[in-house]
Amino acid sequence: LRSDTEGTRQQQRNTMPASSSSPPRKSSLTPLIPNDDDSDNGKDKISASTSPLCTFSFSSLCPPPSFYDGETTRPFYLFPLFLLINIATMSDRAIVPGASKEFSAFVGSANDAPQLVQDNPDAGLGILQAAFIGGYSIAIILSGHYVHKIRWKRLVLSGLCVWWLGVLGSGNAKQYNSFYVLLFSRMASGCSEAAFHVVAPPLIQDRAGKYAGLWLSIYLTGVPLGLAWGYIYGSYMAGHDMWGWDWAYYFEAIASVPLLITMVFVKDETNGGILSGAGEHNINREVEQRVDDNGGALQATDEPLLASSSNDENGNNHNSIQQQPKRKKFTIFSEIKTCFSSPVLVSLSLGFAAMMAVVASLGTFGGAFVLALQLFDDERVAATCFGVAAALAGVIGTPLGGRMVDLLLIHYSSGDSSAGGVENVDESMRNEIVTNLMPRINILVGVALLFVFPTLAMQEAVYFLTFLFIGWTLLFATQTGITVCAMFAVDRGHRPNALAFLTLASHVFGDVPAPILLGLIKDKLAPACKIGQDGEFVDPEGCIAQEAGVRQSLAIAYSWTLWCLVFFEIARRYAFKEKTAEDKRRVATEREEQFNGLLLRESNDETNGGKGIFQYYHSKFHPSQDKR
Repeated sequence: LRSDTEGTRQQQRNTMPASSSSPPRKSSLTPLIPNDDDSDNGKDKISASTSPLCTFSFSSLCPPPSFYDGETTRPFYLFPLFLLINIATMSDRAIVPGASKEFSAFVGSANDAPQLVQDNPDAGLGILQAAFIGGYSIAIILSGHYVHKIRWKRLVLSGLCVWWLGVLGSGNAKQYNSFYVLLFSRMASGCSEAAFHVVAPPLIQDRAGKYAGLWLSIYLTGVPLGLAWGYIYGSYMAGHDMWGWDWAYYFEAIASVPLLITMVFVKDETNGGILSGAGEHNINREVEQRVDDNGGALQATDEPLLASSSNDENGNNHNSIQQQPKRKKFTIFSEIKTCFSSPVLVSLSLGFAAMMAVVASLGTFGGAFVLALQLFDDERVAATCFGVAAALAGVIGTPLGGRMVDLLLIHYSSGDSSAGGVENVDESMRNEIVTNLMPRINILVGVALLFVFPTLAMQEAVYFLTFLFIGWTLLFATQTGITVCAMFAVDRGHRPNALAFLTLASHVFGDVPAPILLGLIKDKLAPACKIGQDGEFVDPEGCIAQEAGVRQSLAIAYSWTLWCLVFFEIARRYAFKEKTAEDKRRVATEREEQFNGLLLRESNDETNGGKGIFQYYHSKFHPSQDKR
């Protein structure tokens, strides 16, 4: 039936008069990256100088003439804006760890501090970080859902406004001497960050072309840069004679106002302002170009397995009936089910959670650790050296990891392999990409641990920071690969949900409980190294004697990273299993198509009175029979 339908359709094309043909209608699905063959009603093609792709040469760094490309902000301006926002939000996270002694003293002496916090200030410090991450985790689920329903700009802008108010409230907490004002302000800051971090990676992946991995790594570089800057900034402001940690938040609120104003002027009409593949109006179907019986415009319609036909009173066949686009509905339940149905994503998220648990613990108590180990005598110097090492590791490691991802994706790009880019990657190759990328990530983690563990026995600050720097560089090199694997673990429309799931798991099983538990472990193994209300160790001499307990606490934190190797290998095995199953289904489909082709040719030959090809092959391989 399908063959007859195609024959009728071809005959209609051949009998159409030349004058009745009309130019093809433009597809309603606007491409994210303009093709070389596209034109706009006879206008000149987009030149290389105004292309949204950046080749990172000095000549290409000259900005395009306009902030907008039509009704959409150019990626040349949008991606750096994302980087600056990422740095600002990450620096806000690191102010508390950078001034851990001052914040420990504050939460232990606040008017409304609970008894648990007064007795264990380090645990109270962990609760502050947990409140921030807890609010972030709840909000990221909702943001991952509403990104399918509303424009991403509205979601991001509203979140940034709430984040700004949370930063302002964090500074006011000291004026009120209130633990709960600080607690809920940190929670509000976490809630508002979620919208931005769900939107930015898929948007960069869609619009950065063959440099998607590199641009994504540059965006992720904002994480170590922001954390390091916030760590140094918080330590400096908290110890300043004139200012204090409250002014660290006030100055941050003032400095972030230009980012909010710039975000107001951002425009995006591509795909209606909805992330590609994430909107409910996106068509989730096979699309082919068909011509109607009047020789009209090309239309995108669903192609059924068996084409139906209906004849009008003149006997004309109407096989090409314009159909309404299928709508893809997203619900919170369906989104959660999709994420849990991907064993690759679940395993990857658990491994990432183990990594983030160690990073958050070291970020929260890093200054206290290096002071307790007598590597530094001054908290400002310790925070500065610690922050600079982390920042340099992120700046070097993250782009290297992004380039590694780009080089891998080039081999899986459809069409011209030199074009690269995530948008050119065949969707059916998702599991194969994850299978080949996960071993590289595991190697980086394993080598990083070889440099991190020796720091447990080091007595000199130079060697301690050098080995820690190399280990951090290798760990940061995995960030882009982990993010890309998470987005490839699900279909294109659920990428924001995959990122939300990855982040939520990393917080629930990683950086929310880890600082609290490590703070309790540290206070148990080295009780003399608790931070008192004056911001100093309760027993400095006793803390020196309990150096072994501090190193044991650090060893427990390092050892937790070993779970990364376990869960990342599980993710690779699941991806390989799904890849093998897909290969078997593809081979079965190809064989079925070949068999159906033989049957169709057999039918045509029998109609013409000839001997069927299938009969010929069958006679050649007919089993021999015994003569009796």
